[in-house]
Amino acid sequence: MVSQVLKIALVALCTIATAAPAPAALPLDERQVLADPYAPTATTCPSSSLVRPATGLNPSESCYVAARKSVANTALAAWLKRQGNFSTSSLPTVGFTSSGGGYRALLETAGVVQAFDGRDSNFNVSGLYQGLVYEAGLSGGAWFLSSLAGNNWPTASYLRDNLWAQAFQDSLLLPANLLSSSGLAEYALVTSDITAKEAAGYNVTIVDPWGRLLSYQLLQGYDGGVATRLSGLTSLSNFTSHNVPYPIITTMNVNGTQGQCAPPTNAIIFGKADEHALEDTSEG
Repeated sequence: MVSQVLKIALVALCTIATAAPAPAALPLDERQVLADPYAPTATTCPSSSLVRPATGLNPSESCYVAARKSVANTALAAWLKRQGNFSTSSLPTVGFTSSGGGYRALLETAGVVQAFDGRDSNFNVSGLYQGLVYEAGLSGGAWFLSSLAGNNWPTASYLRDNLWAQAFQDSLLLPANLLSSSGLAEYALVTSDITAKEAAGYNVTIVDPWGRLLSYQLLQGYDGGVATRLSGLTSLSNFTSHNVPYPIITTMNVNGTQGQCAPPTNAIIFGKADEHALEDTSEG
């Protein structure tokens, strides 16, 4: 099953021109004992419910937003004062969102955020990013947000110079070292990850190789940031100090068993900011 999925994935993905070369990786024997492998592992069930009534924000989000707004208000007030004689006695909660569109959306979002980020530019709009309370992304916009948040919110310029510039040079499937001994070993790690997932009893789809390969472009760390988790974002220093907007990453469900290749208009929407978030827009 895994080999068939990988063959299909390689054929489907070979049309993508912009992608990443194989990254440096741990030897296979070391990779297998990492604390956070790609394959799901058994764990104890939480004592609390996995769902809750949609009557308000998650308490954890509310706490973060309250603390973040205090920090953001200071930055937003300073930015408004630079623009003119604006009253700053009562400031709104400001959010930023980026649409889908693959690499175009990722790079366009990066350019906007670079201009808005007071750490990264000196334009009239610079500093507005520091006044944001929320930041959301879908598809390509979510790729950018994943790369930004997953690497502890560096500047867009840092990601460009230290990750993307190299990662986007070559084809994802035909990097310069693909046929070398190191290249073969590196891509064997992706196969090993996916095989381990299937061995753990989980279905494997085209999303698995695509996600593992794409992560090499977006995340730093061993094997394309394989140990990076959404749940780990809350422990990163820029998050715990409330220096960054609250991230919301949205995805839409595609039912492959029904032959769907794209999400329908009534698809289930998953929100990754709240562990309980699930919007069911299906009919019936």
